[in-house]
Amino acid sequence: MKVDIADIPAHGLQLNITKDGDELQAIAGAVDFTMLPPVSANLSLSKTDGEVLIDGNMAAVIKQQCARCLKQFEQVINSKIDIVYTIEPEHIKKEKELTNEDLSSNYLEGSEIDINAVLFEQLSLDIPMQPVCKPDCKGLCPKCGADLNQRKCSCPATEQIDQRFAKLKELKLNKK
Repeated sequence: MKVDIADIPAHGLQLNITKDGDELQAIAGAVDFTMLPPVSANLSLSKTDGEVLIDGNMAAVIKQQCARCLKQFEQVINSKIDIVYTIEPEHIKKEKELTNEDLSSNYLEGSEIDINAVLFEQLSLDIPMQPVCKPDCKGLCPKCGADLNQRKCSCPATEQIDQRFAKLKELKLNKK
């Protein structure tokens, strides 16, 4: 879904979007998660002289793989969307040194905003880098591969000592 900047009225534009996730998944290409229907968003678009502001929220359910036990699980993502696009005039498209303010700005080329791309970008930012199915997931045994959430494995517990700190094990504390 694309919105032409010229179509945004002075009082702003309200969008209530419900998608099945296929359009956003098509934008995503090959990613480590799958969007489950529905993906919903309530957005408010407004424009000023040189900027377009997008404010709202989005809710989605994604299916991904746990980083500890490798099982598939579903996670609800609720995102707050607050984006400012600076409309880049055609005559300013020359090379210049970037400032810190430039690095935190979004520049809009052309006269349209791709809402699907905005939703996917925000969703991508809110997905955890190391997703876990539950906070206390024990993961897999590094030796035999058993799922430690299901059962305790029979591997002998070996203490891994960093050789740089091995001498500290010899230290005896005086008890009074």
